[in-house]
Amino acid sequence: MNQMASSLLLLLSIGAPLAVSAMYAIRIGRPLVPRLAPWAALPALLAAVLLPPEFSLRLSWLMLGADFGLGGVIGRLFLTFTALLWGVSGLFAAAYLREPSGRGRFFVYFLLAMAGNIGLVMSLDVTGFYLFFALMSFSSYGLVAHEGTAAAVRAGRVYMALVIVGEVSLFSAIAYAAADAGATGFAPVRAALVHAPDRDLIMMLAFIGLGIKAGVLGLHVWLPLAHPVAPTPGSAVLSGAMIKAGLLGFVRLFPLGEAGLGHWGSALMMLGLAAAFYGVAVGLAQREPKTLLAYSSISQMGILTAAVGLGLSAPATVPALLPVVGFYAVHHALCKGALFLGVGVLGATSGAVRRRLWLLLWMPALALAGAPLTSGMVAKLLLKAEAYHAPGAWAPALQAVLPWSAVATSLLMGRFLLLLRRSPTPGVPPGLPVALVLPWGILLALIGLLPLWMAGPGSSLWSSASAYVGSAWPLLVAAMILLGAGLWRVVGAWRRGEGAGRAEETMAGGPSPFPPGDVLVIFEWIWTPFSKRLYHWTVETVPRWRSAWLTRIVTFMVARDPRPAMERLETSLRLWRTGALGLVILGLLLALASWIAS
Repeated sequence: MNQMASSLLLLLSIGAPLAVSAMYAIRIGRPLVPRLAPWAALPALLAAVLLPPEFSLRLSWLMLGADFGLGGVIGRLFLTFTALLWGVSGLFAAAYLREPSGRGRFFVYFLLAMAGNIGLVMSLDVTGFYLFFALMSFSSYGLVAHEGTAAAVRAGRVYMALVIVGEVSLFSAIAYAAADAGATGFAPVRAALVHAPDRDLIMMLAFIGLGIKAGVLGLHVWLPLAHPVAPTPGSAVLSGAMIKAGLLGFVRLFPLGEAGLGHWGSALMMLGLAAAFYGVAVGLAQREPKTLLAYSSISQMGILTAAVGLGLSAPATVPALLPVVGFYAVHHALCKGALFLGVGVLGATSGAVRRRLWLLLWMPALALAGAPLTSGMVAKLLLKAEAYHAPGAWAPALQAVLPWSAVATSLLMGRFLLLLRRSPTPGVPPGLPVALVLPWGILLALIGLLPLWMAGPGSSLWSSASAYVGSAWPLLVAAMILLGAGLWRVVGAWRRGEGAGRAEETMAGGPSPFPPGDVLVIFEWIWTPFSKRLYHWTVETVPRWRSAWLTRIVTFMVARDPRPAMERLETSLRLWRTGALGLVILGLLLALASWIAS
């Protein structure tokens, strides 16, 4: 492709979803938005396939000068699965969301988040990355809270609170890093970060901002709350594509390959491996399939976080490690997208058709568990090979722990398949929902072809007996554990006179001992009594002339449902006097800032 065609394709990759979302503002264009939304990701997919990895486009008039491109092999891999998952999920959403109420609103948020996700992958400087990261993060609120139920509103509140914390942290990190580097490109920022006097502060702020999106342990609480309440296509892109934005930020902002940062590397490896097992332990206790998949994402992202820590600890491994991280991200994105869409497909079917489709769901589940001849086997073996180069005691530790993480994932996938088999589908008409199965089938076909693309048909992996044994024994151990647990329940049920069917229902139903959000529940248990005391103190103790304003603020902060307060705020902002006053204040602040800077 020539320079002009490449530049046009790159701009269309970001501009297409923005243009389609803008059509919703025109009455005549609203019916077209759901039809065009799935195809808005097509330019990005073509760009990932056709553009050379080194191609870049500079827009000097945008912000501080914005650079866009693929950014090498890692950028091509991320853009490929991002565009694929958004396109397939858009096709699924067009058939899944049949009710006209809220359908157009969903697709507007969907397209804005798509533009942000694609834009941040193609941004080669910190300012562009932050702009599109923020667009994706704030637009995703519409996907989380779309249903408008009490659970959706609560999940949206938690998500938005963490987004604001993350955006402030990430912006602060980027501002510090760009000031130290005297430039906004990722390469000079990484080089300057190695010797920056405030390096640890910058990396900590970036870790918080990016770790919230990546579901890092301790910052993960929004994931298990958001996935069960979001529409199925929204969950697919949240877990498959958008969660990887934090990982890409780690890769592009942290000084991987520039210098060895042993303390940061060890911290990320410990935190990542802890998340890999914590996500499985809490996920096994869940009763809702989409909640379990959310904890599975936390577990898998923990493994990728540990891989980033390996790169920080051993800079020499980075050139070979980054493609492995990219391949692992592609594998996880497609498998997790297929699992979430599979939940939606099975929820729309019943009877014999549902049982046959349930068997197809084993393909992405086995791939995620790392079964032989799957993309999971290839990804885990490639990552295990790089773990040999870890410094000190980390090499044998990673070699010992990574196979057992495969056992844990296999247990989680077995539990997921059991839950989905027993989940009820009341009122579902018989038949095959072709419009839903078609996009799901695209992902299943890609998962089947993915191992050949990752390793190549002539790879030595396909003739290595140790590779098959190493990927098979974790699956067999997990199967034995699940079989033993099932037999234990059946024997216990027979002794109580309940029967095997009752034992199986007990395994799949009932309240979870670990409610979704886990750590957040502890925080809310502490915060709720404090917030009530604060509210009463504001109303009863503060003088009347201050009480009105403070009561409004505190009521908004601690209210279970903030929508009435938000509606009143929106009504006041619509008044022309309020808008004019806001513009005057903004103008004065900008003038003051310019005067101080000069």
